[in-house]
Amino acid sequence: MSAVLLAYPILSCHSQEAPQIEVVGNQDYCVGSAVPIVTSVSINNSSGVNTTLDNVFIQIAEGYEVNQDLIFLNGSFPNITPTWSVEQGVLTLSGPASFSEFEDAIASVFFQTSQTEFTADRAFSINLSSANFLPSNGHYYIYIQNVGITWSEALNAAENQELFGIQGYLATLTTEEEAQLAGAQSEGTGWIGASDAEQESNWKWVTGPEAGTLFWIGQFNGTPQNGAFAFWNTNEPNNFGEGGEDYAHITDPSIGNIGSWNDLPNQGDAPGSPYHPQGYIVEFGGMPGDPEISLSAGSTLNMPRIEINSSNACGNLTAELSVTSNAPNVIWYETETSNTVINEGLTYNVDVEDTTTFWLLPKFDGCTVGPRFPLTVEVFPTPEAVDIDIVQCDDETQDGLTIFNLNDFKGLITNGATNRDVNFYTDVGLTNLVDGESFNNTSNPQTVFAEVIDTVSGCSAIAQVYLETSLSSSSSATLEQCDNQIENGMVTFDLSMADNQVLNGLSPDFVVNYYFDYQDALFEDSPLINDYVNVEPYLQTVYARIEDNGNCYSIAEVILKVIELPEIQPDETVYYCLDDFPETITLNGGVIDDIPNNYYYTWSTGETTIEIEINEPGVYTVDVAPVNGCPKTRTITVLPSNIATIDDITVTDLADNNSIQVQVSGEGVYEFALDNEFGPWQSSNTFENLNAGIYKLYVRDVLNDCGIVSKDVSVVGYPRFFSPNGDGFNDFWQLSGISEQFQPNSEVFIFDRFGKVLFTMTSHDQVWDGTYNGTLMPTSDYWFFATLQDGRDFRGHFTLKR
Repeated sequence: MSAVLLAYPILSCHSQEAPQIEVVGNQDYCVGSAVPIVTSVSINNSSGVNTTLDNVFIQIAEGYEVNQDLIFLNGSFPNITPTWSVEQGVLTLSGPASFSEFEDAIASVFFQTSQTEFTADRAFSINLSSANFLPSNGHYYIYIQNVGITWSEALNAAENQELFGIQGYLATLTTEEEAQLAGAQSEGTGWIGASDAEQESNWKWVTGPEAGTLFWIGQFNGTPQNGAFAFWNTNEPNNFGEGGEDYAHITDPSIGNIGSWNDLPNQGDAPGSPYHPQGYIVEFGGMPGDPEISLSAGSTLNMPRIEINSSNACGNLTAELSVTSNAPNVIWYETETSNTVINEGLTYNVDVEDTTTFWLLPKFDGCTVGPRFPLTVEVFPTPEAVDIDIVQCDDETQDGLTIFNLNDFKGLITNGATNRDVNFYTDVGLTNLVDGESFNNTSNPQTVFAEVIDTVSGCSAIAQVYLETSLSSSSSATLEQCDNQIENGMVTFDLSMADNQVLNGLSPDFVVNYYFDYQDALFEDSPLINDYVNVEPYLQTVYARIEDNGNCYSIAEVILKVIELPEIQPDETVYYCLDDFPETITLNGGVIDDIPNNYYYTWSTGETTIEIEINEPGVYTVDVAPVNGCPKTRTITVLPSNIATIDDITVTDLADNNSIQVQVSGEGVYEFALDNEFGPWQSSNTFENLNAGIYKLYVRDVLNDCGIVSKDVSVVGYPRFFSPNGDGFNDFWQLSGISEQFQPNSEVFIFDRFGKVLFTMTSHDQVWDGTYNGTLMPTSDYWFFATLQDGRDFRGHFTLKR
């Protein structure tokens, strides 16, 4: 690794005493000319000894435009050779030569440029050392080539540099001018004094007088701090790699923006990479205790500049045009090539009727040529502003002072034009702005003023708005409506039915609209539809706004009254027993808590009595109305009912679960019971888990109690044991459910386990007492075979217990 370390500038003097240079400059530049960068030069040292120099470096330190700007030595100087570096904007005058020879040469250095439109002046630094000098801050900058040097090594090396006693440090580039001179215009790329090693993504200057200053937080999408300058390359800093990147480096020119920065690890990237460190930049100046030296001097060329903004004018009004310029005079022309001057100076008041372009030449004294810059005045038409009259109804105080919604009339004032703002004022001078949404007039009548502004051009016009409060009054109205069958006090009113009442003889050309409250009517806010359902039960007031040719004539109350319906019994359903025909039942109008004779009755049958007699099913209605009142309809539905007809009975017997199921028909709804006409009753038509025997089945009508029908039912079965011991319990065995009525001609044969017939039953009233030929049979199981009268045969066994 090789290093080039520069502790002092290379001078021809034999001591460390610094020569001093003073120049005079600050000239104005005429476009297209070549201008000397200074008007006088003086180089000396205090000792008067060693009055020769090896080199002088002249640099365009600020505002340099590469490939357009040029400084050159004009004339012949035998001991001095000029060398121009277009990349750095540096003209090197090489000797050795005496102070006086260099003074003459510097005075013969000229600047010229192909640029014609300027955004910045040109600042020149004239250096008696190889360090770059920045006139704006008085600091010096040296690029030290040292391939592969680490940031830490560069930090230490920079701090060991001195320039005639001025302390060096790793450069801190805090302005755009520094970044250009020390970066884009330096000899190479290298380390600078910024790091986020202390806290990731918090970038600080850690060297020089700015040490500890936080200037950036975040990575490439971060933000500068407190308006600080930063010149990171695209997508930098990015803290790339596993080890992170904590140190700032001026990016290689082959990557991204010239002179911009990137972050790198302390050692940079590997050799061969454009991110491999090539050196570092040392800055001198600004540290406490630094001596004052005049090793460099600066001069400035003022480049003619002008700032022009396109202007607008309205209608035939005078356009007040103005520009800013650093030139003492601005010449105005009608065209780009015209020689006729129409105005001089930074302002121009001119009458224009159409869009017009003027051409301006900023001119320093003594200059005759230069580019002209266009200033276009776009002329917009004055917006239309229509005078209108607004008549508004008085508010509820009836004092002639009310509230006007002026904004509702913007469309009339602008004649429907788009892109318009309208502001309202009480004075023609437009100083007292008022609320257009809710303006209280202070007198009746009153004139206010509307400023109509074209939002595109900014042009404006004024209209007069005549305000008058109408003191006319209109009759109130009442609409009555019977309550509906829901009886909640809210029904549908046809508000238009109140028109004749509120107009009360006014012209039919008057327009009536209805509103929820007085305020809504005053401001025409949310008009009600004609088929309006009141929201306040039984009694509500709404407001009618009467308008004459679009102006409010008056506002009147409209009372909406809902008449309550009579209190009667609710609808009901009753039943008529068809078996009772032609007998009748009574239907009643159903008036509650009042004398029935106070009401009129209109039945669907045509009758008008309080009660009617009917003897057939149907739907009967009655309208019950008080005198001069609203009717209420009561509906009585008469349904048919009758005694049941037993159609079929299904018996399941001789089973573990004996049951009876009955099928009935009729108009009623029926319930069923066994053996007791008083119940218990059940809705199911099936009885289960029955013992064998004779049952009486009952069926009753439950709708209208039309009657009960009954029928005997036999469930055939036998006991599983008997005990003929004379105790009066289970002393005999016989079939159950057999009677004189039910299968009397059935036969039963009882036999023992050997098949011997012991007893034969041929009559329904016969029983076996457990004997055979008078002899008691022992405890045992016995068998039987039965043939029922209905033809069924079945076998079984039972137990005889002693």
